[in-house]
Amino acid sequence: MPEKTATPATHIPDGAQHQTPAMRQFHTFKQRHPDCVLFFRMGDFYELFYDDARLAHKVLGVTLTQRTKGIDMAGVPYHAVDGYLRRMIQAGYRVAVCDQVEDPAQAKGVVKRDVTRVVTPGTLTESSLLDDSKDNPLAAVAFLDNQRVAIAWAELSTGAFWVSELHENEVADELSRLDPSELIYSQTATNETPPRAQNLLQRLNLTATGRPGWQFHRTETLELIRKHYSVHALTGFGLRDDDPEIIPAGAILHYLHETQQMGADTPASLAHLQPPKRFPRENHLVLDEAALRSLEIVRTTRSESEDGSLLSVFERPDTALGRRTLRRWLCYPLRDKNTIETRHAAVEALTQTPRLVDALRENLADVQDVERILARLTLGRASPRDVVALGNSTAQAQAINDNLTDQHALEPLADQITRHADALNHAAAIITERCVEEPPPHLREGGLIRDTIDPELDEARSLQRDSQAWLARYQKQLVEQIGVPSLKVGFNKVFGYYIELTAAHRDKAPDDWTRKQTLKNAERFITPQLKEYENKVLHAESRAVEREKQLFDQLCTEIITAAPALRAFADAVAELDTLLCFTRTATRHRYVRPQLTDDATLDITDGRHPVLDQILRDNFVPNNTSLGGSQQPALALITGPNMAGKSTFIRQAALITLLAHAGSFVPAKAARIGRTDRIFTRIGASDELHTGQSTFMVEMAETARMCHHATGQSLIILDEIGRGTSTLDGLSLAWAIAEHFATRPEPPRVLMATHYHELTDLADQLPDNVLNLHVRVREWNDQVVFLHRIEPGTTDRSYGIHVAKLAGMPPQVVQRANQLLNALADQHAAQDIASVAKPDTTPHAETEMPLFSRVLDHPAVDALRNLNMDTMTPLQAFDTLRQLSEQARQA
Repeated sequence: MPEKTATPATHIPDGAQHQTPAMRQFHTFKQRHPDCVLFFRMGDFYELFYDDARLAHKVLGVTLTQRTKGIDMAGVPYHAVDGYLRRMIQAGYRVAVCDQVEDPAQAKGVVKRDVTRVVTPGTLTESSLLDDSKDNPLAAVAFLDNQRVAIAWAELSTGAFWVSELHENEVADELSRLDPSELIYSQTATNETPPRAQNLLQRLNLTATGRPGWQFHRTETLELIRKHYSVHALTGFGLRDDDPEIIPAGAILHYLHETQQMGADTPASLAHLQPPKRFPRENHLVLDEAALRSLEIVRTTRSESEDGSLLSVFERPDTALGRRTLRRWLCYPLRDKNTIETRHAAVEALTQTPRLVDALRENLADVQDVERILARLTLGRASPRDVVALGNSTAQAQAINDNLTDQHALEPLADQITRHADALNHAAAIITERCVEEPPPHLREGGLIRDTIDPELDEARSLQRDSQAWLARYQKQLVEQIGVPSLKVGFNKVFGYYIELTAAHRDKAPDDWTRKQTLKNAERFITPQLKEYENKVLHAESRAVEREKQLFDQLCTEIITAAPALRAFADAVAELDTLLCFTRTATRHRYVRPQLTDDATLDITDGRHPVLDQILRDNFVPNNTSLGGSQQPALALITGPNMAGKSTFIRQAALITLLAHAGSFVPAKAARIGRTDRIFTRIGASDELHTGQSTFMVEMAETARMCHHATGQSLIILDEIGRGTSTLDGLSLAWAIAEHFATRPEPPRVLMATHYHELTDLADQLPDNVLNLHVRVREWNDQVVFLHRIEPGTTDRSYGIHVAKLAGMPPQVVQRANQLLNALADQHAAQDIASVAKPDTTPHAETEMPLFSRVLDHPAVDALRNLNMDTMTPLQAFDTLRQLSEQARQA
């Protein structure tokens, strides 16, 4: 969905903007960011004014007041601002955060303020604003000629940066898999959304932000990328200067500099952002938008919830790094056999060493979100708790490495950590040495740096903690010096520190004492030494906090020098945690290691649907699947009743194939799976009315894509193709589609569930290409029992009326439906479609299937057409009908 924008502060009463210097500041920044809600820092609150205040009242529920007459105002506490930012972003708004950039105590006149960042859905970095189990990419699209589109996406919170070039028909699928939090595109000269971008946005439920066209100009984007990475050419990144992917990549950099308020002249502030690399799409099994949705990989179709999805099947990874990687592996399964088998081998080794699994999980329990903490360090937004968490995390590197020793299947991960051991150990050591174990949430009051680390900080703290002791010592020194036991050294908030002598002893005050206050019975003095100490004590707290900030910045700078090591460690932890997740799921739910083959086979013994298997447990009925390769036909037609398990059966085959390619074990007794390049699905009814496409149109468009793009390595699952139109049209299309796939020289593997029982005749015509399967049903005393068992053979009934009865259809409707079914069955005796639909098995032949032509060209049909019913008596009509019936039977 297009991003919402805040309304500029309009309808301002005359002269209102000139009431105070602070309000003049507000209007200045609001004019600079008219499309944002402006959070304007004033003391302990972020204030919002005019339309922004009314919007905050509506979205955030904060109280709406008035600063002065005619100026609506609302505010949120600055220390709790993250929660309000999150809610505003979730509501679809951009927020400009205007902070005080000087100490109010030091300000002369109005406090200096500036917009320090613009918060948008795709540029979040704070842990409180992010979901640690999901990536948060910012994507950009650039529409090219010849129906090509260049796309780029960057993850500000981790530093990942990828580019790709696709056909326009593939962009929506790739963005669906990527699931960006925000999409930017080039607007027209009149600030409108161009048609090609509009068509894309209509298909996707994304927050979209239009940007000025000049930010997508090739010269501008190339120059910015070169400057940002301090290079003269992009060949070192695997890109050419004239590659179209440069355009969206540069647009993303423009947007990041703008929203982070860094300016193009300070690229070091985005130092964690990796150089853009071309995404190796050919290395991954392709899942299009339809497959992601219908297989419910990360969310269910009905509730849009993670519960009940394939993702929910797995034991929760122990780290945020692992949780994001698990989601990524499921959405981007692999195609390379060696890489897949490396993951399988690692899972197998871990399943055989449960003690190792427990030890590694104990290590990972102390590993925090290293890559996002590193990003916040680079951006200058890390908190004390971030730094200490990073120290605790890197301290586990050696323990993890020790546990991986002598584990051949996990050796690559051990090597990755070993190569960076020195840098990781150093980072852990300096953090542990300098920081307390229980850090404060922020540095506003200090408390992060240990004592004895810095003499200046120790002195400031000593003054804070030991002032009473110092005053007692000083008082004793003065008593001994002038011989007045009643002398007192004290303090009050009005006059500060003082030395008090009674009126009887005031003449004993030394000449270097300065009279400070005269009381009725006493005189108070100050000395240079006490004045100096007073200044130290009064400024000790602010000095301590300021010094801690300096030490904190120094520490962050040192940590950032270890960024490559920290990034490698994060990658290793993410992969290890995901493999451990695969292992625990496989162990708990009896998954097996699949055998990956080079031929186009799909041979599964006692396969189970991964989601339903966990819900139904022992009540789930496993089934075999044998398809493709040299032994079996590549296309299977599955017939049987509704609710009997056809859809579950075809889905579980696709999900098992996907899991195998992701590197996971699979829910089966055994599985041989040929390498797969794409999984196509057409399941369920969906429309795109906003684009003028009916359910049937969407069905045909998705099926057409399969016909054009499926290869001999693809897997296709089809559920009830052709049901969205008339029976004859739908049957004809389903027949033609099945025949198209089955008769290819290198046919894809196809599982096709259907209620068109006539299609089962294809197996008689093409026994080497088509296999019939059916769902077993047992009928007893007018009742139907679904056995959920898939077996060879066919069925000629769908039991739809029985399913309607189970769904609670009124008895009179069920009874009438049975009467009509019997009448229709007598009237429309089944025609043998196989006798009229002779498939042409010649590759690429242009043929017309003469469906039902035997009936349409029969003499009886011609005679029927020529009858004049208006001139016939009932007896003549009966005799004619009997003659036509005999003529038809003799054919």
